[in-house]
Amino acid sequence: MTRKPAKRGERLRTLSPLELDVMGVVWQLGDCSSAEVIEAMGKVRPLAPTTIRTVLGKLREKGYVELVPTIERGYRFRAAVLRESVARRSLKDLLASLFRGSPREAIAYLLDDADISDADFEELRRMIESRRRS
Repeated sequence: MTRKPAKRGERLRTLSPLELDVMGVVWQLGDCSSAEVIEAMGKVRPLAPTTIRTVLGKLREKGYVELVPTIERGYRFRAAVLRESVARRSLKDLLASLFRGSPREAIAYLLDDADISDADFEELRRMIESRRRS
C-alpha cells in the first residue's frame, strides 16, 4: 500500500543517508526532473536510475519533495522542506542520541577531535560574542 504524501504540520520521518544525498541534489537543483537528479547524482554517488527514481518516490511519500505542475511528459520535483529545517532537526536528534541533549558536550567533542583552523576558531569566537550580546 502506498502512503499518501505527508500533510503540512505532520512530523516528517527521518531520512536515510541515501535519501539525504538525493535531497542534497534536489536542494541544489531546485525544480528538477528525475533525469536531472540522476545526472547530478552520478557526480555524487553513482546509482542505478531506478534506485534514484524509487528514492524520489519515497521522499515524496515522506513529504520532503513535491510535484511541480508541468506540461512536460515526466514529473518535475522540488523540495517541500528547507535544508535548514532538516539540518536543525537532524542536529537536535544527534544531540539527543549521542550527546545526552548537551550542545556543550557536542562542541567539546568537536573541539577535541576536529581539525579546526585558527580562522575558524576566531569566527566561532565572534559568533559566541555576538550571541552573548543579543
